[in-house]
Amino acid sequence: MRVQNLLLITGNPGKAEEFKKLINVKELNFSHRSFDLPEIQSFDIAEIARYKTQAAFKILPEDFGYDAILTDDTGLYCEGLNGLPGPFIKWFLDKLNADGIHNLVKNGNTNTKAVCLLSLGIVKSGDVVQFEGTVPGKLVKPQGSGGFGWDRAFLPDGKSKTYGEMTEIEKNKISHRTLAVNQLRNWLLEKDNL
Repeated sequence: MRVQNLLLITGNPGKAEEFKKLINVKELNFSHRSFDLPEIQSFDIAEIARYKTQAAFKILPEDFGYDAILTDDTGLYCEGLNGLPGPFIKWFLDKLNADGIHNLVKNGNTNTKAVCLLSLGIVKSGDVVQFEGTVPGKLVKPQGSGGFGWDRAFLPDGKSKTYGEMTEIEKNKISHRTLAVNQLRNWLLEKDNL
């Protein structure tokens, strides 16, 4: 199950750039492309991600030159909204932006967890291996100008800055994506995976 050529499938350039900086494995040839992949409607982020990854196998030509594909799914789970927007965060951001999402919970329970789920699809076997990173925090009034998506409205527990106020280095030490990428990197560096 050797993976030396990896294709990240994402339409979000911020995710692609962040992943490139985080993965940091010299032996890995990495690139990214945007494909319009179908997403099933489910509150289970692992089910959504697995479906997307398997759908990508059907879209890509057999000789597309990669050992594995990777999808990156993110969820923002707010206790005050019974777990919403969860994996539907992309559409909430599209319609409400970070300010609007904060306004939904500003007078209630703002406890939130940020989740990144990386799904690695192995081309030869069709297997999908998933890696999850979760960071608990609060949904706050957007602050800062860094990051992307909802970064400005997420304050990780124990921190005094939102992701949007943090430097790239600060965020990349603690983020949900960092935790998931670290698991992926460890898996890749295991014997016979890279």
